[in-house]
Amino acid sequence: ACSGCGETPDIKLLTQLYGDRMLIANATGCSSIYGGNLPSTPYTTDANGRGPAWANSLFEDNAEFGLGFRLTVDQHRVRVLRLLDQFA
Repeated sequence: ACSGCGETPDIKLLTQLYGDRMLIANATGCSSIYGGNLPSTPYTTDANGRGPAWANSLFEDNAEFGLGFRLTVDQHRVRVLRLLDQFA
């Protein structure tokens, strides 16, 4: 990241807090460069090497891309609750 940029320390802190429960819908930009290049990324991983799910979208559709993540999580939750009711 550029010197003085506070984005990478913030990302590191957020991924330390939320870990593998975090979904990142990244818009194309400088964060794609410093965040998507291995072996060095700002995303923290746990002892098993797992961290947040990260995906990159094209320029204009990042809001819709992130909304798709949210809708998927909501549908998974509905399905899990339905299965729990079924087996309880």
